[in-house]
Amino acid sequence: MKSRRLTPAPFLITGIIFLLLFGGIAWGVFFESSWIRSFDLSWIERIQGSISEGKTSFIMKVTELGSMKVVIALTIIICIVLFFKRKFTEGFWFGGTILFCAAIGGKVLKKLFDRDRPEFIQLIEKTNESFPSGHATATTIFYAFIGMVLILVVAQLWKKVIIGFITLVWIGFILYTRIYLGVHFPTDVLAGFLYGLAAVFISIGVYLRVRQPLHRMFKQPERESL
Repeated sequence: MKSRRLTPAPFLITGIIFLLLFGGIAWGVFFESSWIRSFDLSWIERIQGSISEGKTSFIMKVTELGSMKVVIALTIIICIVLFFKRKFTEGFWFGGTILFCAAIGGKVLKKLFDRDRPEFIQLIEKTNESFPSGHATATTIFYAFIGMVLILVVAQLWKKVIIGFITLVWIGFILYTRIYLGVHFPTDVLAGFLYGLAAVFISIGVYLRVRQPLHRMFKQPERESL
Protein backbone atom coordinates (compact mmCIF):
# COMPACT_ATOMS: atom_id res chain seq x y z
CA MET A 1 0.00 0.00 0.00
CA LYS A 2 1.50 3.29 -1.03
CA SER A 3 1.44 6.30 1.25
CA ARG A 4 -0.30 8.41 -1.43
CA ARG A 5 -3.45 6.32 -0.88
CA LEU A 6 -3.49 7.12 2.82
CA THR A 7 -4.91 10.20 4.49
CA PRO A 8 -3.37 11.77 7.61
CA ALA A 9 -6.58 12.32 9.59
CA PRO A 10 -7.09 8.72 10.89
CA PHE A 11 -3.48 8.54 12.05
CA LEU A 12 -3.60 11.95 13.74
CA ILE A 13 -6.90 11.16 15.48
CA THR A 14 -5.63 7.77 16.69
CA GLY A 15 -2.42 9.40 17.93
CA ILE A 16 -4.37 12.03 19.86
CA ILE A 17 -6.50 9.30 21.48
CA PHE A 18 -3.37 7.49 22.68
CA LEU A 19 -1.97 10.82 23.88
CA LEU A 20 -5.12 11.48 25.92
CA LEU A 21 -4.87 8.01 27.47
CA PHE A 22 -1.26 8.76 28.36
CA GLY A 23 -2.42 12.04 29.87
CA GLY A 24 -4.93 10.21 32.06
CA ILE A 25 -2.21 8.02 33.56
CA ALA A 26 0.19 10.96 33.85
CA TRP A 27 -2.48 12.93 35.74
CA GLY A 28 -2.97 10.06 38.18
CA VAL A 29 0.79 9.67 38.72
CA PHE A 30 1.35 13.40 39.19
CA PHE A 31 -1.37 13.67 41.84
CA GLU A 32 -0.53 10.25 43.34
CA SER A 33 -4.07 8.91 42.87
CA SER A 34 -5.09 5.84 44.85
CA TRP A 35 -6.07 3.89 41.71
CA ILE A 36 -2.53 4.30 40.38
CA ARG A 37 -1.05 2.74 43.52
CA SER A 38 -3.60 -0.08 43.51
CA PHE A 39 -2.94 -0.84 39.85
CA ASP A 40 0.83 -0.82 40.34
CA LEU A 41 0.81 -3.01 43.45
CA SER A 42 -1.53 -5.54 41.86
CA TRP A 43 0.61 -6.06 38.76
CA ILE A 44 3.94 -5.98 40.59
CA GLU A 45 2.73 -8.84 42.82
CA ARG A 46 1.62 -10.86 39.79
CA ILE A 47 4.75 -10.35 37.71
CA GLN A 48 7.36 -10.59 40.47
CA GLY A 49 5.67 -13.61 42.00
CA SER A 50 7.57 -15.96 39.69
CA ILE A 51 11.19 -14.82 39.98
CA SER A 52 13.86 -17.43 39.24
CA GLU A 53 17.60 -17.27 38.61
CA GLY A 54 17.48 -18.64 35.05
CA LYS A 55 14.56 -16.45 34.06
CA THR A 56 16.23 -13.38 35.51
CA SER A 57 19.47 -14.04 33.64
CA PHE A 58 17.61 -14.34 30.33
CA ILE A 59 15.48 -11.26 30.92
CA MET A 60 18.48 -9.13 31.90
CA LYS A 61 20.00 -9.81 28.48
CA VAL A 62 16.84 -9.40 26.40
CA THR A 63 15.67 -6.21 28.10
CA GLU A 64 18.67 -4.29 26.73
CA LEU A 65 17.28 -4.66 23.19
CA GLY A 66 14.79 -2.00 24.22
CA SER A 67 17.29 0.41 25.78
CA MET A 68 17.66 3.91 24.39
CA LYS A 69 21.30 3.26 23.49
CA VAL A 70 20.46 0.19 21.40
CA VAL A 71 17.47 1.91 19.77
CA ILE A 72 19.59 4.94 18.83
CA ALA A 73 22.32 2.68 17.41
CA LEU A 74 19.79 0.72 15.32
CA THR A 75 18.17 3.96 14.19
CA ILE A 76 21.49 5.29 12.93
CA ILE A 77 22.09 2.08 10.97
CA ILE A 78 18.62 2.20 9.40
CA CYS A 79 19.01 5.89 8.51
CA ILE A 80 22.37 5.22 6.84
CA VAL A 81 20.82 2.44 4.77
CA LEU A 82 17.94 4.71 3.74
CA PHE A 83 20.35 7.49 2.77
CA PHE A 84 22.40 5.08 0.63
CA LYS A 85 19.17 4.12 -1.10
CA ARG A 86 18.53 7.85 -1.64
CA LYS A 87 15.41 7.72 0.52
CA PHE A 88 16.36 10.95 2.26
CA THR A 89 12.82 11.91 3.26
CA GLU A 90 12.18 8.57 4.95
CA GLY A 91 15.58 8.65 6.65
CA PHE A 92 15.09 12.08 8.19
CA TRP A 93 11.49 11.23 9.08
CA PHE A 94 12.44 8.00 10.87
CA GLY A 95 15.51 9.44 12.57
CA GLY A 96 13.69 12.62 13.56
CA THR A 97 10.84 10.68 15.15
CA ILE A 98 13.22 8.64 17.28
CA LEU A 99 15.31 11.68 18.22
CA PHE A 100 12.55 14.12 19.12
CA CYS A 101 9.85 11.77 20.42
CA ALA A 102 11.88 9.01 22.09
CA ALA A 103 15.21 10.52 23.14
CA ILE A 104 14.30 14.16 23.79
CA GLY A 105 10.58 13.87 24.53
CA GLY A 106 11.06 10.92 26.87
CA LYS A 107 13.80 12.72 28.80
CA VAL A 108 11.72 15.88 29.18
CA LEU A 109 8.79 13.88 30.54
CA LYS A 110 11.05 12.08 33.03
CA LYS A 111 12.37 15.40 34.34
CA LEU A 112 8.86 16.85 34.50
CA PHE A 113 7.36 14.06 36.62
CA ASP A 114 10.55 13.11 38.52
CA ARG A 115 8.98 9.94 39.91
CA ASP A 116 11.07 7.75 42.19
CA ARG A 117 11.82 4.15 41.26
CA PRO A 118 9.84 1.35 42.95
CA GLU A 119 10.93 0.42 46.48
CA PHE A 120 10.24 -3.26 45.94
CA ILE A 121 12.53 -6.05 44.70
CA GLN A 122 15.08 -4.56 42.30
CA LEU A 123 17.04 -7.20 40.39
CA ILE A 124 19.11 -4.49 38.73
CA GLU A 125 19.91 -1.10 40.21
CA LYS A 126 18.42 2.04 38.65
CA THR A 127 18.26 5.42 40.39
CA ASN A 128 17.12 8.02 37.85
CA GLU A 129 13.55 9.16 37.10
CA SER A 130 10.99 6.40 36.66
CA PHE A 131 8.05 7.92 34.72
CA PRO A 132 7.57 7.21 31.89
CA SER A 133 9.79 4.20 31.29
CA GLY A 134 12.58 5.04 28.85
CA HIS A 135 12.74 1.42 27.70
CA ALA A 136 8.98 1.34 27.10
CA THR A 137 9.06 4.63 25.21
CA ALA A 138 12.06 3.77 23.03
CA THR A 139 10.90 0.20 22.40
CA THR A 140 7.37 1.21 21.44
CA ILE A 141 8.38 4.06 19.14
CA PHE A 142 11.16 2.12 17.39
CA TYR A 143 9.54 -1.28 16.93
CA ALA A 144 5.96 -0.03 16.50
CA PHE A 145 7.20 2.44 13.89
CA ILE A 146 8.82 -0.35 11.88
CA GLY A 147 5.80 -2.59 12.39
CA MET A 148 3.36 0.09 11.22
CA VAL A 149 5.39 0.82 8.10
CA LEU A 150 5.50 -2.88 7.23
CA ILE A 151 1.75 -3.18 7.82
CA LEU A 152 1.12 -0.26 5.46
CA VAL A 153 3.46 -1.67 2.81
CA VAL A 154 2.24 -5.26 2.59
CA ALA A 155 -1.00 -5.95 0.74
CA GLN A 156 -2.22 -9.25 2.20
CA LEU A 157 -4.38 -9.01 5.33
CA TRP A 158 -2.84 -12.12 6.92
CA LYS A 159 0.61 -10.59 6.66
CA LYS A 160 -0.63 -7.40 8.32
CA VAL A 161 -2.12 -9.44 11.17
CA ILE A 162 1.07 -11.46 11.69
CA ILE A 163 3.27 -8.36 11.64
CA GLY A 164 0.98 -6.57 14.09
CA PHE A 165 0.84 -9.58 16.41
CA ILE A 166 4.62 -10.12 16.46
CA THR A 167 5.24 -6.40 17.01
CA LEU A 168 2.83 -6.19 19.96
CA VAL A 169 4.14 -9.39 21.56
CA TRP A 170 7.75 -8.20 21.30
CA ILE A 171 6.96 -4.75 22.72
CA GLY A 172 4.82 -6.30 25.45
CA PHE A 173 7.64 -8.64 26.46
CA ILE A 174 10.15 -5.79 26.78
CA LEU A 175 7.65 -3.86 28.90
CA TYR A 176 7.15 -6.97 31.06
CA THR A 177 10.91 -7.24 31.68
CA ARG A 178 11.05 -3.76 33.22
CA ILE A 179 8.41 -4.64 35.80
CA TYR A 180 9.91 -8.08 36.42
CA LEU A 181 13.33 -6.55 37.11
CA GLY A 182 11.74 -4.16 39.59
CA VAL A 183 13.00 -0.97 37.96
CA HIS A 184 9.60 0.40 36.90
CA PHE A 185 6.04 0.60 38.10
CA PRO A 186 3.48 -0.93 35.71
CA THR A 187 2.08 2.56 35.08
CA ASP A 188 5.57 3.67 34.01
CA VAL A 189 5.69 1.13 31.20
CA LEU A 190 2.01 1.51 30.28
CA ALA A 191 2.47 5.27 29.99
CA GLY A 192 5.62 4.80 27.89
CA PHE A 193 3.69 2.42 25.63
CA LEU A 194 0.78 4.85 25.15
CA TYR A 195 3.08 7.82 24.60
CA GLY A 196 5.10 5.77 22.12
CA LEU A 197 2.01 4.76 20.13
CA ALA A 198 0.84 8.38 20.11
CA ALA A 199 4.22 9.46 18.75
CA VAL A 200 4.16 6.82 15.99
CA PHE A 201 0.64 7.58 14.77
CA ILE A 202 1.06 11.35 14.94
CA SER A 203 4.43 11.10 13.16
CA ILE A 204 2.88 9.08 10.33
CA GLY A 205 -0.01 11.53 10.10
CA VAL A 206 2.32 14.51 9.92
CA TYR A 207 4.47 12.76 7.30
CA LEU A 208 1.44 12.07 5.10
CA ARG A 209 0.49 15.74 5.31
CA VAL A 210 3.91 17.17 4.46
CA ARG A 211 5.47 14.40 2.32
CA GLN A 212 5.03 16.20 -1.00
CA PRO A 213 7.03 19.34 -0.08
CA LEU A 214 9.60 17.14 1.66
CA HIS A 215 10.11 15.05 -1.47
CA ARG A 216 10.50 18.23 -3.53
CA MET A 217 12.99 19.56 -1.00
CA PHE A 218 15.16 16.45 -1.30
CA LYS A 219 14.41 16.12 -5.02
CA GLN A 220 13.16 12.59 -4.36
CA PRO A 221 10.33 11.17 -6.52
CA GLU A 222 7.25 10.57 -4.36
CA ARG A 223 6.72 7.15 -5.95
CA GLU A 224 9.75 5.93 -3.99
CA SER A 225 8.15 6.63 -0.64
CA LEU A 226 6.66 3.97 1.61
